[in-house]
Amino acid sequence: MQRIINLKFKKKKGLMIMANEAIEKCIGKNCKISAGSYGTNIVGKIIEINENWIEVETKKGVQFINAEFVQSIGIIKN
Repeated sequence: MQRIINLKFKKKKGLMIMANEAIEKCIGKNCKISAGSYGTNIVGKIIEINENWIEVETKKGVQFINAEFVQSIGIIKN
């Protein structure tokens, strides 16, 4: 049973690393981040990514979003 749990954790960890690599391409760009049913949409500039957290500069100030709950990111063209 422990082996199955470890395999699932490794798969999830691999997906998270891949997701962070994809999000890193958006650093410095204005984006619309959707957390779906877990939260609201956030529009702002992605400043930094630390482990599972995305730091976003919005009109209200700096906000942090847990990357596990992000469903989509759209780049806003100026």
